[in-house]
Amino acid sequence: MKKHLLLGVAMLFAISMNAQVVFLGLSPASVEGGYDMTYGTPSSGWGSADLMDPMNAVTGDLVAYETDSTACSAPTNAAAIAGNIAVVYRADCEFGTKAQNAEAAGAIAVVIINNVPGAPISMGAGAAGATVTIPVVMLTDVDGAFFAGEMDNGTVNVFLGNKTGYFNDDLGIKESQILRPQYSSIPSAIATDASEYQINLAAYAFNYGANDQTDVALNAVIEFNGTEVYNETSATASIASGDSLLFNLPDFTPTAAWDEGYYSLTYTVESSATDEYVVDDVLESDFVISPSKLSYAKFDEATMMPGETTGLRPVDANGVAIPDYTSCITFMDENASRLAPKSISFSSSKASDAIDPSLVGEEVRVEIYKYNDNFVDINDAGYQNPISLFSLIMDSEYQYSSDVPNEMVTAEFENSEIVALEDNQRYLFCVNTFNEEVYFGHDSNRDYIFNLDYYLQPMFPVGSNGSYNPNGFGAETVAAVTVDFIDAAQVNLENEKSAIKMNAYPSPASDVLNIDFNKNEVNKVEVINMMGQTVVAQDVKVNAETAKVNVANVENGVYIVKVHLTNNLTHTMQVVVNH
Repeated sequence: MKKHLLLGVAMLFAISMNAQVVFLGLSPASVEGGYDMTYGTPSSGWGSADLMDPMNAVTGDLVAYETDSTACSAPTNAAAIAGNIAVVYRADCEFGTKAQNAEAAGAIAVVIINNVPGAPISMGAGAAGATVTIPVVMLTDVDGAFFAGEMDNGTVNVFLGNKTGYFNDDLGIKESQILRPQYSSIPSAIATDASEYQINLAAYAFNYGANDQTDVALNAVIEFNGTEVYNETSATASIASGDSLLFNLPDFTPTAAWDEGYYSLTYTVESSATDEYVVDDVLESDFVISPSKLSYAKFDEATMMPGETTGLRPVDANGVAIPDYTSCITFMDENASRLAPKSISFSSSKASDAIDPSLVGEEVRVEIYKYNDNFVDINDAGYQNPISLFSLIMDSEYQYSSDVPNEMVTAEFENSEIVALEDNQRYLFCVNTFNEEVYFGHDSNRDYIFNLDYYLQPMFPVGSNGSYNPNGFGAETVAAVTVDFIDAAQVNLENEKSAIKMNAYPSPASDVLNIDFNKNEVNKVEVINMMGQTVVAQDVKVNAETAKVNVANVENGVYIVKVHLTNNLTHTMQVVVNH
């Protein structure tokens, strides 16, 4: 078995900045490699030692918690658990209670297997978590089932903790330290060409290994419809053991207009040394130039909507869920006036042990606010927490008719309420619930920490009781809120049409129909029957304010008066002819 390399005191600062906590399968050979995981941290209320410190790493055998596999009561196999890593399932009680019971039985760590599909979630400490001193991690349901099967075949040994120095040659890149496109999906109306939207590319490379590396490089490849449209590699550089280095690459700008569709972006860190832990050598950050959708969440290429989401909700200082919860994304663009919001899509879920675990009948409110705090970036004095100036401009409601947890649903705005956005105006696109059992979907496959440092703009505000924190849960918790737009010209046209006021009288009319244009400039008037046939057509003089239309020879019935304006709009009115 490989021993943990304890690095000197001089390296501790670099470790804390560059650490990567991992879950590694060590033996048998079938489990070797890294697995997606989350873990309890002291900053989130757990009493566990900080796994960022390599000295707190744990290596041990996995043992199933029996008889109650959810670990909500004392185990019947405490002797087997003692000195090993207890494996339990999510459900029925708080994470802290599970870990507390496992530690009382002598476990040196706890692995919690998720009981729902999707990525592992952030684990709240709950009432008991502060008393837990052993590491607590969560695996996906799929990885958990795999390890459970391997445990049935024999002993399974794993490592969990900071892998810095564990391998000799080990480079990596981190989800939180790659520069992503500003949005995972952006409407093509505001990304017509490189002058309006470009992809900035950069990433930190980390040397987790015990050996210094002398020829490290960063590569990025972008493909569109299977064709490579960008491939750049940085110059090589040296990175000492335990250290990191920022690599910048040329921006990606299309040669002409952006093509709508799905773009695959892949970052890779490389060197001449054979990497002993390749799991973190490659990361993707795909993006979409969409006909109409804006989102920060990763899109599924088949559905062109956010894919896998994980539910989150806020809790107070005592771990109690807050009933009034709003999850938002921000938006501002110099060409925003080309867009008008048509709908907002989101996902929701409830815990399996909720009083009412079904979503049927749940009402979610969608809201759009002007975010009026005046600042250039988050370093300015005008950047306020909580947000001080915001005003509601559009809202609607969605009521669940079926129980579809973690699936994207859409709330439409009434056509009469839709307004065009304004250039260089910040907006909040939000979803709101008053039920503390409702979790809103977040994308656990995206982390925008580097983007926050690079663009210096708020992204995912969270609100409660009318107060909005612009930092939300952090740049690594990406709200899956997605906005669908229509062309603002359509809205402006409808608004212009609705502003036209005219009058046709009398009705019923016998011989002459009078039309008051109400100061609108008109060039033609038609009288049209219910079959769509024009029975009277009359040109109008320039600057005429009224017109008299002879209907003496028109048969009795209901007619449409169609007035043609000089700006190519039309206005219609219904009249009756009765001689």
